[in-house]
Amino acid sequence: MRIVTVGVLFVAIATGCGGESRPLNASGGKLPTLSERCGSRIDAKVGWFRASDGVLLDGASLGSGKTGVVLAHESPADLCGWVPYARVLSRAGFRVLLIDHRHFGRSQSPTGARSGHFSNDLEGAVKELKREGAKKVFLMGASFGGITCMVAGSRLGSRIAGVISVSGEARLGNRYGPDAELDAMAAVPKLRAPLLILGSRQDGYLPVADARALIRRAGSSHKQLALFPGSYHGWDLFSLSSSRASASRAVIAFLRPFE
Repeated sequence: MRIVTVGVLFVAIATGCGGESRPLNASGGKLPTLSERCGSRIDAKVGWFRASDGVLLDGASLGSGKTGVVLAHESPADLCGWVPYARVLSRAGFRVLLIDHRHFGRSQSPTGARSGHFSNDLEGAVKELKREGAKKVFLMGASFGGITCMVAGSRLGSRIAGVISVSGEARLGNRYGPDAELDAMAAVPKLRAPLLILGSRQDGYLPVADARALIRRAGSSHKQLALFPGSYHGWDLFSLSSSRASASRAVIAFLRPFE
């Protein structure tokens, strides 16, 4: 296990241009382009794919690398929050799939037993990225999405190359039913894929003690914790934090050996 405390650096994150609408793998209603939806001009194909239990989910895909990254959003939010950093990853040579979990964005909201089965969303996203050409796929999530990625990662085994949690809390309440998969602390002992956790030292949602406990409990043989100054939470680490260049470098350095 490696714990890194990172200093303050600066980088500007550029926005892209253009907009493209092509279907992913499943049929569904017409979706707006990512540019129309998120207010940032960006080349991406938008469309539908299915979770492993059949729930219809919307997503946006960009990049063409052999290493894929699924980006899972915060709550309450949708995939638009990841758009700036998705461009950074695609420009660095990675294939990226931004998704809306069930109950969020334009994705379906199932009831009953399937309501909180967010791992099935990520399993479907991994399958979609591999269908598009990725040979290895990482799960990366912010806050709520960090939890879903850690939980799903503990279940997907060798089907994923690693997990990156950006301020993913130790656990959240079961607002999506008694079977909601939002307890990362219980899940990570079963995780075997490489794990990177990023957080801020004054983040009230992911205290340093919780971040260290998650890393300590994780079953991964390769695991890292990168802590940054301030109280920035989730994807704010890549947009608002003065350490955003360092945070981005930590992610890309974690991904590079697996290309």
